[in-house]
Amino acid sequence: MIELYHYIHCPFCLRVRMAFGLLGISYKSLPTPYNEEKKLIEMTGVKMLPIVKWENGTFNNESLDIIKTVDKDNVLRSDLIENEETLKEVNDLLSRLGSPIHNLVMPYWIYTQEFDNESREYFQTKKEKKRGPFKDLMKRKKEFLKELSKELFSFQNYLAPFYKSETITIKDIMIASHLWGMYVLPEFQFPAKIHEYLMRVKQATNFEYHEDFFCDDDIRKFS
Repeated sequence: MIELYHYIHCPFCLRVRMAFGLLGISYKSLPTPYNEEKKLIEMTGVKMLPIVKWENGTFNNESLDIIKTVDKDNVLRSDLIENEETLKEVNDLLSRLGSPIHNLVMPYWIYTQEFDNESREYFQTKKEKKRGPFKDLMKRKKEFLKELSKELFSFQNYLAPFYKSETITIKDIMIASHLWGMYVLPEFQFPAKIHEYLMRVKQATNFEYHEDFFCDDDIRKFS
């Protein structure tokens, strides 16, 4: 069986979980402490998740490559992002969304059940080197929410009902996995159209954010 090493909060890990759910691919779920280094480096040479261990014993830690490998019938239309212009469009959107989202949610992520004291300290120390103290990010919450709201207002105009499509594609997996982090912010509400969009993605992908903590024998199965 495929083994998936992942962080619960990580949008790149969520991509793979969502794709596996949509495609009905069962896997052994291995949520990994954020301060784990040695084991991950032994597998792929770098500390980067998600990592899939294939049934033949080889590893892959590139989310889009993992999805393309298992999506043999191209259900998610991975060919769409083989076009450089389309890939740039989606990545630019993710960059504009991801910056305020991560500034808003990182101070909240560390208090979810995913983290213990050691992994929390590791995560915070690492992320504060790039973004500054979490307490300062919290002080700028209104600024980040304003920035995000502007992007969401524009984004919702492209839902038809998925992103520029009547059916779910790889672009929705990439986008929804980034947006999902905002559900951890207790006082935040998505615009209705975007919440409905995310619920459509959730239903299509059999996705439950924290379910991988509670599945029997660490196995995620899809009927």
